[in-house]
Amino acid sequence: MRLSASLARVALAGTVFGLGACGTSVVASADRSSESPAPATSGAPATQHAAAHEQQEAAEVAGLATSPEQKAALGGEPMPMFDQQPAGDRSLVPVANAKFRERFAETGPVSTDGLTQISFAQEGEDFDPTVTPDGKFVVFASTQHRATSDIFIKPVNGSVITQLTNDPSDDAMPSVSPDGRRVAFASNRGGPWNIYVMPVGGGKPVQITATSAHDLHPSWSPDGNKLVFCRLGEVSRRWELWVVEASNPSAGSFLGYGMLPQWCPKPGTGLAGGDRILFQLPRERGARTFGIWAMDYKDGSTSNPTAIITSNTSALINPAWSPDGRFIAFAEVPAPMGKVEINQTRPSQSDLWMMAADGSAKVRLTDGNAVALMPHWGPNDRMVFFSDRGGRGNIWTIDTRSAVLACGSFTPTQATASAAPSHAPQTVSPATPAPVADASHASEAEAVAEEPKH
Repeated sequence: MRLSASLARVALAGTVFGLGACGTSVVASADRSSESPAPATSGAPATQHAAAHEQQEAAEVAGLATSPEQKAALGGEPMPMFDQQPAGDRSLVPVANAKFRERFAETGPVSTDGLTQISFAQEGEDFDPTVTPDGKFVVFASTQHRATSDIFIKPVNGSVITQLTNDPSDDAMPSVSPDGRRVAFASNRGGPWNIYVMPVGGGKPVQITATSAHDLHPSWSPDGNKLVFCRLGEVSRRWELWVVEASNPSAGSFLGYGMLPQWCPKPGTGLAGGDRILFQLPRERGARTFGIWAMDYKDGSTSNPTAIITSNTSALINPAWSPDGRFIAFAEVPAPMGKVEINQTRPSQSDLWMMAADGSAKVRLTDGNAVALMPHWGPNDRMVFFSDRGGRGNIWTIDTRSAVLACGSFTPTQATASAAPSHAPQTVSPATPAPVADASHASEAEAVAEEPKH
C-alpha cells in the first residue's frame, strides 16, 4: 500500500490520511489523524501523541491490520467498521435489506435523465472529472495507462484523449480556471503533495505551493486570481483550508478546518458581497460522519460558517456548486456503523444528491445501483461524476434539468447565509422532498427556478 496512491485517490470516499490504496474512510479516522477535535498543545503529552500517531500511521501505510487493543495502545479509539469484501466479490447492486440500507433521506425523488458513460478505461480507472467553462471538454485524472495517475483532457462528446501531464509520480484532482485557460492540480512529483498550475493546452506546470505538508484539491476563485485547497496540518494533524494567490505563490492564508473545498463560481453570493466556499467537515463526536458546510470569504477574512446538511447515518461528501451558485451537489455514503473498513478501496455503494444552496430541498440523482462520487457541474445543467456502474471506475454524465425544476418547485426559504449569525454555525433542516415536476408544471417550476437564491 503506497501513501502516494492513498492521497491520490483521497476524494473517492471522503478521505482519511494514510488509508487504503484508493482513499477511503468516509468518516474521520478512529485515531483522529485527519480530523482530531483538538491537537495536543505542548510538553510531554504532545510528544507522546505525535509518537503514537507516527507509529500507527506507519502501520496503516504499510498495510498492517491492527486490533482494537493495538489501536487503543497507540492512542486511537476503536470504532465499529464495515466488513471488507474482496474487490472481485463486491456486487454492484447494494444489499436491499432495509436494515442494511439505513439512509438519511430515502424518500427523495430520483432523476436519472440522460445518464451516459463518457470515458472507457479498460485498465485502471478514470476519476476526478471537471468540465471546462464552455462545457465542451472534460479534464480528469486516470490510471488507465500506468499505475500512477496523470491528467488528461477529452471532448465530452468525443473519443480523442490528450495527455496533459506525464510524470512518474501522481497527478490528480484537476480544476479548470474560470477563463478556461489553466488547470490547477495536486501532485506529489516533488515528494509531498503540492498544488501546480499549467496551461489547459499543455506546457510546463508551475508549482504554487511548496510545503512539507500535503496540499490537495485546488479550486479557483470566480475571478481566477486565487486558489483554495486543503492541507494536512503538520501541527494540528487536521485537514485545513488555505487560500493562495495563483499568480504570486506564497505561504497562503489559513481559513479554518475542513477538506475538499469548492469556491462558488458566482461571486458575491455570501454576506456583504463575499464569496461562498463549500467544504466537508466531520462531526467531532459519535460516528464522526462528514457533513456539508459553507463559509463566506471576503478581503482575506472568513465568516458565517454554516452546516448546510449533516447526517448521523451517512457521510455527505464531495460538495460541488452549480455554475450559478443556486444549487449544491454532493455524494452520500451510507455509514450506519460509523466507519468504513480501514483497507477498503472505496465505499460499496454511494449516491449523488442535489439540493438548493440554502438546504431547502433535496433530489437524488443516481439510482443506488453502484458507486457514484466526485460530482462536477458543467454548463447547461450537465453534471459529470465518477462511477463504477459499468464494472470499472469511469466518468459518467447526467442531465440535471428535471432535478433543478424539482428543487425549484419548493417554496424558497431564507438563505442560511443571511439568517445565520456570523459568530456561530447553524444547521439547516431540509424541507420534505416533493415529486419531480411533470410537464404540466414545468413552466411554473422553471419560473420559480429562475428566481435568485441569494
